[in-house]
Amino acid sequence: MFLLQLMNPYSIDQIKALEDRVNTYETWVFFLVFVAAILALTAVMQRLTIVKLRSNDTSKVKYYHKKIEKDNEEEKAEPDDTLLPTVNTITQTVPIATNENLPKPKDLPDPGLIYKYVISGDPAEKIITIGQKEGTIKTYSTEITDHHLTIMIRALDAARGKDIYDLPDRITEAYVLDFRREGKVLIVHPNSKEVKEMGARERIYLQDTPDESGDLNYPTLEPNQPIRFRLGDRLNQDGKFRAGYFEFHLYTKDVETKTKAGIVKIEKQFFLRLFKIYPGYDTAKQNADGLFPMIDPFAKA
Repeated sequence: MFLLQLMNPYSIDQIKALEDRVNTYETWVFFLVFVAAILALTAVMQRLTIVKLRSNDTSKVKYYHKKIEKDNEEEKAEPDDTLLPTVNTITQTVPIATNENLPKPKDLPDPGLIYKYVISGDPAEKIITIGQKEGTIKTYSTEITDHHLTIMIRALDAARGKDIYDLPDRITEAYVLDFRREGKVLIVHPNSKEVKEMGARERIYLQDTPDESGDLNYPTLEPNQPIRFRLGDRLNQDGKFRAGYFEFHLYTKDVETKTKAGIVKIEKQFFLRLFKIYPGYDTAKQNADGLFPMIDPFAKA
């Protein structure tokens, strides 16, 4: 017994007490490690939350800056003298880019403008196109379409087919006029007051004798008795344009020339006059395509 006590100085009760303490320490160590892990996870979550909140705040700041810049641009575009600014905000805004290719009011045709055309060359012909943004005459109007009205003038060469030894002392050139429309056109023929809608195609001869085809024939087109064209978009029940129209007058002038053989030849010069724009362009309402509508006659000033 004495020898056993020397070999093992601790009693069984003491050993059990030590084991209980060790187990308690292990439990506390495990608990502390668990708490440390929770604290570390909480710190990470808080860090992520702070980053997210900062990101949202930055987005809101950018949004409000953009909104302030947009409001400033709208105030510049449409100033209202009845409202006085209450807050002075300093912002750096980018100026709105303007398309220099869009037509300006100075590019719009004016009533009274006259276009002159001389029929020459081989073949002796001329094509005139009235359109919106394309053609010989550009209107930049919402009431006109491209290729709205095409006028083709062709000389018939009165001397063609005749014997060179049987030519008259005086030659009067004859012409054929072909009209083709893509938009609505009202027409008034010379020596007539009847306004009617033009067909898709129409032909008129300018010569002293009627043509065998039976088409309309006139020896000339006097300035006071021209062919009148009215171009527009939609017609109402009375056969009149709803929003407005462009009125053109086509007439001729006789000029005396000589052929290579020295024979006097009467040729025609053609004139197309922009007689009227009714009721007129509304230059304050140009659309995104650069086109101008007509003035609303019933709009309040």
